[in-house]
Amino acid sequence: MSTLPAGSGPRIAALYVYPVKSCRGLSIDTMRFDALGPLDDRRWMLVDERNEFLTQRELPKMALIAPTLLSGRLTLQAPGMPRLRLDDSAAALGASGGGHAGGGGAERRETLCWDDRCVGFDEGPRVAEWLSGFLGQPARLLRFDASAPRACDARRVGAAFGQPGALTRFSDGFPLLVVSMPAVAELNRRLAAAGIAEASVERFRPNVVIDGVEPFEEDFAAELVSGGVALRPVKPCSRCVIPEVDPDTGVHEPGILQVLAAYRADPRLGGAVTFGQNCVVAAGLERALQVGDALDVRLRF
Repeated sequence: MSTLPAGSGPRIAALYVYPVKSCRGLSIDTMRFDALGPLDDRRWMLVDERNEFLTQRELPKMALIAPTLLSGRLTLQAPGMPRLRLDDSAAALGASGGGHAGGGGAERRETLCWDDRCVGFDEGPRVAEWLSGFLGQPARLLRFDASAPRACDARRVGAAFGQPGALTRFSDGFPLLVVSMPAVAELNRRLAAAGIAEASVERFRPNVVIDGVEPFEEDFAAELVSGGVALRPVKPCSRCVIPEVDPDTGVHEPGILQVLAAYRADPRLGGAVTFGQNCVVAAGLERALQVGDALDVRLRF
């Protein structure tokens, strides 16, 4: 993550993608897009024997599964496990992320990601055995079928519903999450006062980390523009227990949500604790975000 000099103004401080939903993220310098959001983000998802999706909410140990990508080919690593490189026939996606017409012969499975019906290609028994062995329960890996894109909530994205930039894969509901470093710093000030260890920004699983703004200034942004890419915040991110999972140990450490609830309960969302903003890509899908680039924060008022 870049360290910005004092008074440098709003900037992109860090960028992350999460190739496998709820597994470890990858820090990147440049973020490129397709119609479904950041390239290589949430292209895969773990499911159980009922094809129901799995996350750190139930299995905090998933934080220790570390994906890497080379030319769209996925490799998985985890403590005490051999490195697993997915077969070319199932995992090579190409730059467009379109997948193979028939998923490389892989079985096509239907699943739900929250309330949305999704389709993915099963990466096969060898991958399932590896995942199940590490997690201690049945698990399979699905690769998102890009021929069946998932639209974001029409109530949130309005006229952009079903359009490129307002589509997503296996994310919780929107293609991007933005978090600011000053918001994390304010939380850490409150955590310290409560005698709780500080929280890294990685606990909040952002795609775009911004700096040089006021704490929670992202809550009031109509658009965030950098490098020709315009991100439009559409919904505050409601928080579950995942920020309380240490990404380095995979252990749930309670306390963060209790501190956040004292000042981040949002009555517009039934009192849900919120931190960060879910965004769609309003313009610039053909462009890229770059760590260190200036950011224009266009406020709603």
